[in-house]
Amino acid sequence: MKRILTLIIAAAVLALSAHAAGIEAGTYDKLVSTVSRAREPVVSGHYVVFTARGDARFAGIAFEHENYGTIHPFKRIVRKGPDGKPEVDASGKTLEPVLFYIGEIPPEMDRLRYRMVIDGLWTTDPLNNFSDYDYDNGMTVSILPVERYELFETSNVSKDAVRFAYEGTPGESITVAGTFNNWDPFMYDLTEVSPGKYELTLPLPAGTWYYAYFEGTSQLPDEKNHDRVYTKDGRVASVVNVE
Repeated sequence: MKRILTLIIAAAVLALSAHAAGIEAGTYDKLVSTVSRAREPVVSGHYVVFTARGDARFAGIAFEHENYGTIHPFKRIVRKGPDGKPEVDASGKTLEPVLFYIGEIPPEMDRLRYRMVIDGLWTTDPLNNFSDYDYDNGMTVSILPVERYELFETSNVSKDAVRFAYEGTPGESITVAGTFNNWDPFMYDLTEVSPGKYELTLPLPAGTWYYAYFEGTSQLPDEKNHDRVYTKDGRVASVVNVE
């Protein structure tokens, strides 16, 4: 029973950690399962797993794209077997505790610049051999090359405009409708900007707007927007906020 309770608590902690990091729980658990030792940063899709030696009392990381304004604390993994003893590798060596942090790569970036703080001292990443000098801040920072990607999704692109973005099959006729046009599915056509990618920017005043995509009169869900509501007429609508 004690073993089961420990597993439940550990799972709950990981779920809360995933929520705090803004990462889907299943993805977070999968990335955590890859952490077995302190090593160089590992890129996995749009995420990076940073690690530090487990003998440190505290480790944190700060990024240039956040103006080094936030220190993200690492979490500690101590792997133990069913008997409560530390796990060992294939050679019988005890697996040492590991500190780790999982970060999401922002869109349209081809490298991450960051610093770490270990036991109160700022430093470059001891496990990353690539560094550069940040002349604006007068310090040496670690560099991690990453694959650049574009985030193709509906978003508020300015104070009074929304870019509606839909990804589907090439050659479709996609429209958007919502509370901003009394749900008329024939008013606003999206343009196919590349095979299977459709977009349209509409001026919208500040407020909360409900919308959906259509092909003819068939409603299509916005799979990339998980902020959804049920309208009074029973419609499932996506939500976008204009500030």
